[in-house]
Order: sequence, then C-alpha cells, then structure tokens
Amino acid sequence: MIAGPGFWDLEIARAGWSRVLSPGLADFPEIAGRGTAWGRNCYVRGGERLVIEWSDQVTISAAMLNGRFCPLTADHLSAAIGRDGPGRPR
Repeated sequence: MIAGPGFWDLEIARAGWSRVLSPGLADFPEIAGRGTAWGRNCYVRGGERLVIEWSDQVTISAAMLNGRFCPLTADHLSAAIGRDGPGRPR
C-alpha cells in the first residue's frame, strides 16, 4: 500500500495509539526474526500492539495487530487502528 509514514502516524495517534520508540522483543514478540525493513513503527493502546513495516518512504510492506498480519488495504488498516478496532468499546 502506498501512503507515507506521516499520514499513518497521525491516523494512529488520533485513534489513541502511542508510539514506542525503542520496542523490545518482550513487548513486541512478533518482531523477533523479522528481516530488515526500511522502517518499523511499533505502537501500543491498552493491551493491544500494532507494528507497521515500511519497504521504502511511502510503501507499507507489512502490518501486524496483536501479532497477526493485517491485509494491506486502507480500509483494513483503518479498521484495525480505529477507535472501533479489536478490544475497543462499542
């Protein structure tokens, strides 16, 4: 999916996620064994974890919510990070 990290950082922050600048394997076990990526952003919201990997400045190469891969479409990512995403009150 094409969309720069700046766009998604803003959307993710609006949905109540906090970025973890130095993620550890204990907190984000899903990043263990992952290959190198141009960028990898990790976020938390309550007990939820979100990881987004970038293959370059504008292309998302992978997204994982609570250790499970998310489809890479804008609709799926928006649903995963949204206020009504998994674990959020309805």
